[in-house]
Amino acid sequence: MARFRMNVNFRNTTKGIETNINNKMKEAITDVTLDLQRVASQSAPHDSGFLEGNSQYHVNAMGKTLEGTVSFSASNKGFDYAQWANDKQYNLGEKSARKSGGKSRFGGGTVPVGTGYLKNALEMNKAGYIRHLQDKYREALNR
Repeated sequence: MARFRMNVNFRNTTKGIETNINNKMKEAITDVTLDLQRVASQSAPHDSGFLEGNSQYHVNAMGKTLEGTVSFSASNKGFDYAQWANDKQYNLGEKSARKSGGKSRFGGGTVPVGTGYLKNALEMNKAGYIRHLQDKYREALNR
């Protein structure tokens, strides 16, 4: 009778893969959040430049959830100009009409200047943002 003996020691790399995925996804969320901020700023109406210059972004990690947010702040005496300029219909002023709008590095068309500058920036580029997140996820798995 023949005997065969082998000692096998598998290295558990799942923790390393999980860490890599978390890092890559945070990087990807940051990429798309910063892109959204830039595109929306380029698509915001322009008079003094106050609105375009007062955008904020934040990337928050809560357990296994990552969230990127972009907001604009332009208030005067209780009037929220940033929200009004995003939500209401209006005619563009001369300076706004000269702007070309924002274009994402992740695809999508040029976001028009004016109403919906933030909402349109997200909607027009959502597919490209999702593709970027998927690419980074694949990259993390193939490390």
